[in-house]
Amino acid sequence: MSTTHRFSIRTRLAYRIEQEGWLLLNMAAVKTASQRILTESVSNSRGIKFREHVVPEGTTRFHGLAAPAGGLEVFYEAEVERDISPARGSRNPPESPLVDLPSGVVRYLYPSRYCESDKLVRLAAKSFGDLAPGHERVAGICNWIHTNIDYQPGITDAHTSAVECLTLRAGVCRDFAHLGITFCRALGIPARYGCAYAYGLQQPDFHAFFEVWLGDRWWCYDPTRLAPQYGFIRVGSGHDAADTSVATMSASVQFESMEIQVEKLSAGRVHYANGPVGF
Repeated sequence: MSTTHRFSIRTRLAYRIEQEGWLLLNMAAVKTASQRILTESVSNSRGIKFREHVVPEGTTRFHGLAAPAGGLEVFYEAEVERDISPARGSRNPPESPLVDLPSGVVRYLYPSRYCESDKLVRLAAKSFGDLAPGHERVAGICNWIHTNIDYQPGITDAHTSAVECLTLRAGVCRDFAHLGITFCRALGIPARYGCAYAYGLQQPDFHAFFEVWLGDRWWCYDPTRLAPQYGFIRVGSGHDAADTSVATMSASVQFESMEIQVEKLSAGRVHYANGPVGF
């Protein structure tokens, strides 16, 4: 049984452009069967037209523009309706044999730029190999990360990988997600990176989580435990953060500030406690 929740999003991103440059922004909620955009506007302070680019799988929407020198503010506003699907039965969706994986899922078994799963195969097997396959194993990975990795803003940067986070034993949501993905892939569980607006997140920001393929669908996990998962509004998915960067820009563009506000407009009951959440 699924529940439906409605949220409003307001975002402002400010940039300083030293000379003519370009921006490619990943700030718009994606359109899926379970995440519906009721109203939406994308605008900027210079009145420049955006060009929208949608990833073929429909998991990310980019808005690009070219702008002359000067200040630039970008605005995104939307109302989004999300269906939340809790796991049924034992709340333990099973892992899928390789031969049963859809072709679009298999690629999420491979190592990627920030998720060097080939380097953690032995550690993953030793630490989590004895846990029951499926949700219990993924939950064990999340519990381990939450217990052993300190959430510490500023200790990592946009170039930190999962192995480096493991060495530091600290990081932020991006690093927690990368490490969860890396352990899962090392155990043969397809896993991908997710970026979202997060209702209830203190110090609002774009929030990172990860998803794993169990049974016949993707399930959401967040080892930071900083916000309720039913309040995630997906912005993008990919192999790792390189696929879902909030902003990619030319060298002449400098980020200045950001404001994000997420409000809950409906009061649906939450049913998924103690189990994974389907996106």
